[in-house]
Amino acid sequence: MKHSDRPNCSRALLLLLVLTGCMFILTRALPDGVPPALIALVIAAIAIIKIRLVVLDFLRLRGARTPLIAALSSWAAFVLLIAVVGATLQLSV
Repeated sequence: MKHSDRPNCSRALLLLLVLTGCMFILTRALPDGVPPALIALVIAAIAIIKIRLVVLDFLRLRGARTPLIAALSSWAAFVLLIAVVGATLQLSV
């Protein structure tokens, strides 16, 4: 593998840190008038982006044709779904 073929993990790490900062802002620094469902939807989207970054760049699966990418992404999406359902049930009680 040539150096140019390797994923840019530094860029991916920086992007992960920025996305984590965005999640912090969404959960702590927003005014009270923002609907919680909208915040949860945006946080879920950010989580999916972070999952893809980890699977593709840190596990070096970008460009690989393997069912492992779909399996890891599906597993993470399932765990995210469980968290969203749990949070929704907690809000409704």
